[in-house]
Amino acid sequence: MHNVLRIWGKGVYKARWFIIVAWLILIILGGSVFAKLPSLLSGGGWDVPNSQSAIAGEQLASQFAGRSESSLTLVLRDPDHAVGTPEYKDKLKQIVDRLKTEEGVADVFSILTASEAVSQGLIGTDKNMSIAFIDMNIKADYVMNNVTLYQERLVEQAKLLGVEAHLVGTTAFQGENSEQSKQGLAKAEMIVFPLILLILLLIFRSVVATITSLVVTISSVLVAMGIVYVVANQVELSVFVTNSALMLGLGIGIDYSLFMINRFKQELENNNNTIDALLRTMETTGHTVLFSAITVIAALSALFVVPLPAIKAIAFGGIAVVFVAGLISLSLLPAILGVLGARINKGKIPFLSSSTTSPKTSGWKRWTKAIMRRPVVYLLAALLILAAVAVPAAGMKLYSPDMQILPADTGVRQGFAMLEQSFGKGATSPISIVLHNEKTDLRTADAITTITTLQTKLERGNDVAHVSSVASFFPNTDAAVVTDLLKTESTLPADVRKMTDRYLSQDGHTALLELQLDQYGASDASKDVVIQLRDTVLPEFALPEGTSFSIGGETMQGIDSSKAINDSLLPALGIMLVLIFIILVVTFRSILLPLKAIILNLFSVAATYGILVLVFAKGYGVEIFNAQANGYIIHFVPILLLALLFGLSTDYEVFLVSRIKEEYNKTGNNDESIAEGMEKTGPLITGAAILMFAVFAGFAFSGALPIQMLGFGMAVAIALDATVVRMFLVPVAMKLLGRMNWWFPGRSQVEAVQVRKPLSNQ
Repeated sequence: MHNVLRIWGKGVYKARWFIIVAWLILIILGGSVFAKLPSLLSGGGWDVPNSQSAIAGEQLASQFAGRSESSLTLVLRDPDHAVGTPEYKDKLKQIVDRLKTEEGVADVFSILTASEAVSQGLIGTDKNMSIAFIDMNIKADYVMNNVTLYQERLVEQAKLLGVEAHLVGTTAFQGENSEQSKQGLAKAEMIVFPLILLILLLIFRSVVATITSLVVTISSVLVAMGIVYVVANQVELSVFVTNSALMLGLGIGIDYSLFMINRFKQELENNNNTIDALLRTMETTGHTVLFSAITVIAALSALFVVPLPAIKAIAFGGIAVVFVAGLISLSLLPAILGVLGARINKGKIPFLSSSTTSPKTSGWKRWTKAIMRRPVVYLLAALLILAAVAVPAAGMKLYSPDMQILPADTGVRQGFAMLEQSFGKGATSPISIVLHNEKTDLRTADAITTITTLQTKLERGNDVAHVSSVASFFPNTDAAVVTDLLKTESTLPADVRKMTDRYLSQDGHTALLELQLDQYGASDASKDVVIQLRDTVLPEFALPEGTSFSIGGETMQGIDSSKAINDSLLPALGIMLVLIFIILVVTFRSILLPLKAIILNLFSVAATYGILVLVFAKGYGVEIFNAQANGYIIHFVPILLLALLFGLSTDYEVFLVSRIKEEYNKTGNNDESIAEGMEKTGPLITGAAILMFAVFAGFAFSGALPIQMLGFGMAVAIALDATVVRMFLVPVAMKLLGRMNWWFPGRSQVEAVQVRKPLSNQ
C-alpha cells in the first residue's frame, strides 16, 4: 500500500492544478445547496417499520379525520376572561380567523363551533383555557418547515390581544426540534471556529498552514453536505444529519489535515525538496489517513443494522463526510501542498518556535520510558480508573426524544406545559389503541357494545385518568341507537359528527380508543401500562371476530424504538469489532495489536457512558449546559457514540502505532520504538485531541439536547483517549507484549530495515 500511495502522490503532484480546480467546482456546488438542506430534512424517522406504534401511527394519520400527520392543536389561555365569555370568544375568533388564512389550514374546530356538551371536552381544569383542533390539507413536511413561522405570528397576535396562544402537536414538535437543531448548529459554529483557529495557529505556528487546514476541513463538510442534499431529495433524512455530520466532519477533517501538514513540514525540514516531502508524507501519514477513514466508515456502517430510519440517515451523513474528508486529504490537500511547497511555513507566528522537531529528548520520551519501568502497575491503575468511572453506565435508562428535549422558552414547550397543567400530565402523550377489522363494520350494535365495555375496563386500570372513544359521545344510549346515528349522516349535529370522526373511520372498519394517563409518556409507570395493554389486557379481551389491535403514541413508540436499538446493539458491536479488527490487522500486519486496541476502546467507551449518565441523567453539572436531567439518556446517543468513538479512537491508534511500527522497522528495538513513536506523535496527537475536544465541546453547548449529549460524550471520550489510553495504556500494553506486538502468521518478528533512495528519483 505504501508503494501505491507513493505512485498516487506522484500523480497528484503532476495533476495538482487540475485537482484543485475540480475540487473547487465541487466545493462551490456543495456550498450553494448547504443552506437549502435543512428544508429537506425531517423531524421523524424514529418509527420502527412494521412495529405496533408505526402501524397505529399510519392508521391514525390515514383513517381518522383531523388526525393527519400535519394536523395541529391550538392552545389558548386568557388570564382575564373565562372560556365562554364574550370577551374570550371574541379574542378566540380573531385568532381562528387569522389562522385560517395560513397556507394549508383547512378548518379550525373550537368552542366557537361546538355545542355546549362537546365544548366541555375542549376545556380542562383551567377555566381560562381551551384547545382547538386545526385540520391541515398540506403535507406534513411543509408544515414542519413552516410551523415556527406560524407560531411566531400566532404569539405576536396573542400578545396584542393580551392572551397566551401556542401551537402543539407532533408536527409542531418536529418543526421546533428542527429549528432548534439549526440554531444549535449556528451557535456551535460561533463557539467552535474561533477555538479551532486559535489552536491551529498554536500548533502550526504559521498562518498559511492554519488556513490550509481550515480550507480543507470546511471543503470536506461542504462537499459532504452536497451529497446529503442530493440524497435528501430522494429519501427522508433526519434533521440530526447536519449536526452530527458537521461535528464529525470538523473533527475528522482537522485531524487528517493536521497529520498530513505536520508530516509535510517535518519532511521539508529534512530535505527541503517539495516532491520528496510530499511523497514521503503520502506513503506514511497518507497510509494512516486512508486506513483511519476506512475504519471510521466501517464503524458507522455497522449502524445500518439498527431498524430506525433516523439512525441510518445519521450513519449515512457520517459516512459521507468521512469519505469526503479522506478523499480530500489524499487528493486536494497534497495538491495544495505541492503548489505551496516551503511556503506552507509562511506567516510564522514570531513569538513561537517554528521548528517541528527537536534534537533533544522531549518530555514525551522520558515519560514513556518512566511508565514502561512499571508497566503492570500503570496498566492496572488506568484500567481500574476507567472501570470505576464506567460504573454509572450500568444504570443507564433510555427514552425517545420528546418535548422535554426542547428549551423551556420555546412556544411548543410552553404550549405543552399549558396543556399539561389544564388537562393532566398524560394529555401531551396519550396512548392510542387502534382497532381494525377488514371485513366487519365496527359501527354495528355488537361492536359498539364491545368498544363501550373495553372503554369501561380500561378506565379501571392503574394510572388511567381518562379514556375516550366513539362511545364517549353517546352516554347512556342504547348501542343499536348509536349504530343508527353513526350510519346516518344527517342525524348527527355537525360538531358531534366532527368529534366522532376522530374516533371512527368513515368506512367504519377502524376505531380508536384514546387513553390519557396521569403520568408522563416517558415514565416507567406509562411504559408498564402500555406493556400490560399489549401483552395481557388486549390479547385476552374478546374483540369482535377478525379485529386486530395496534397501540400507538409516544410511549409505545419509545418502547419500540428503544427495543430496536437494544436488540441491535450487540449485532452492531459485533460487526463493528470484526470490521475494525480486520482493518487493523491489514494496517499493522499484527494480530495482537488490533485485539489490544479493541479491548482498550471498550474500556474507554464504558467510561464515557458512565460520565454521560452522571451528567445528563443524574444531573451532576448539567446546569452548565443549560439543560435539565430527567434520569434518562436519549436512546440513539449511546449507539451513535459507540460507532463514533470506536472510529475516532482507532484514528489515533493508527497514527500512533503506525509511527511506532515505522521506528520498529528501522531498529527492531520494541521499547525504544515505543518511546520514539510517542515522542514524535505525542505533541501532535495532543494537539489534535485538543482540537477535537474543542469541536465536540462546542456542540455540547449548542442548546439542542440530543446534540449536546452526543457532543459531550465525544468530548469526554477524546479527553480519556488522549490521556488515560494514549499516555498510559497503549505504551505499557505494548511494553508488556514486547515483540509479540508484531507477531503475524508466516512473518518473522523483526522486519528488515528498508533503505530508500530519494523518492523523487524512484
